[in-house]
Amino acid sequence: MSAITVRKIRFPFDDAVRLDGDDEHLGTLLPVLGLSLTMPYLEPYLIRTMNAALQEITDPALAEDVRRFAQQEAHHYKNHALFNETVRARFDDATAARLRAIEAALDDDYQRFTRTKSLRFNVVYAEGFEAMTCAGALAGAAHGAFAPGSDVPGGELWAWHMAEEIEHRTVAFDVFEHLVGSYPYRLVGSVRAQWHYLSYVDRLAKEMARALGRRPARPRTPMHREMLRRYLQTFSPRYDPAAIELPPAVPALLARYAAMAELVR
Repeated sequence: MSAITVRKIRFPFDDAVRLDGDDEHLGTLLPVLGLSLTMPYLEPYLIRTMNAALQEITDPALAEDVRRFAQQEAHHYKNHALFNETVRARFDDATAARLRAIEAALDDDYQRFTRTKSLRFNVVYAEGFEAMTCAGALAGAAHGAFAPGSDVPGGELWAWHMAEEIEHRTVAFDVFEHLVGSYPYRLVGSVRAQWHYLSYVDRLAKEMARALGRRPARPRTPMHREMLRRYLQTFSPRYDPAAIELPPAVPALLARYAAMAELVR
């Protein structure tokens, strides 16, 4: 039986997004908001990729993990779509329109990747994204960034999402190994995918900074240093997300959101 639990939760997003704080705070916050703005396009692309991979997977246990991965990601992006409305509402109509234009360009890219790129390309993109975000989520969990009551806009959306990213951390890697299994291709494909994705996050963050008339500083906190360390480890030929020791906060978060869920399967 799969160890991945599907938790259907809808979070309220009643409070206006606060964008105050010093330049270092904005240097952390705006990329996080940019990441959220990508989710309604990135995660459907991952779901399409995994649904295509299902046609080639011969391991029943991995196939069940893939199905649960897709279900988790569907619940994630639906919450982010609601939260993103409050993000855009923080800006004037012209800025919101520019943000939507960047989002539309990203969606166009992902629709094109699904239509024209090989399954091999799409699977390594998924693995590159999942390895990168898992590294960030692990560092955030280790440093208490996603503790309930955090002042990050979106509230517990992030704790729930990042805990489940850690929970399903093996799926994209296992699919890649099952269907492709080339370390050089994983190395090159992951970097290419991460550059593509982060370039959009950067464009969104810079557009929000421009609208605020601010110049965010690059954050240099212990958490960000740990993110970098964990990220670099994903490029090792010995990298295996199943072998990662989880921060103690993660099981507690997963149990919390299982108890809150409307539906657990």
